[in-house]
Amino acid sequence: MNHLQSQKIRIRNLPLNLVVTKKIHVKPVGMLWLFIVLGVLVVFMRPYLMVYGLILITLPLFGLIVLPDRKLCDFTPKYLILYNQRNRQECMLIYWDEIVSWAYERHPANDLLVVSLTDESTEVQELYSRSSIRRAMEQYVPHKEVKTRKKRNGVS
Repeated sequence: MNHLQSQKIRIRNLPLNLVVTKKIHVKPVGMLWLFIVLGVLVVFMRPYLMVYGLILITLPLFGLIVLPDRKLCDFTPKYLILYNQRNRQECMLIYWDEIVSWAYERHPANDLLVVSLTDESTEVQELYSRSSIRRAMEQYVPHKEVKTRKKRNGVS
């Protein structure tokens, strides 16, 4: 079995000068702001649709202000950081050269990023957007994606 540099560490022990190239959060902040802008445009450009415009403003604003958000993962030039651990003060640091393969699995409740490491262990992270993850993973570990077949009624 290989000894890995990848390890579970406390979040407070992450380097202070960490260069993060991409962050993934639970909330789709960009999409929520897009709906707010669309709502404002509807209110000012089509006053007869004001009720719809106010709905387009209010619902995303509620999501931004009231609903909780948390960081799921960070991408850096040296490693991937997964934050969704049982202990919320810990994260998993995975060095890019220790990733054998990765897969994005779709499930009814939530999607999963499954990362296989050189010591034959796997790390699993809940995620909600395949396209953003795929772009970042292809940047750092190209051609290591394992395509999974979509499961229907428990049959693959």
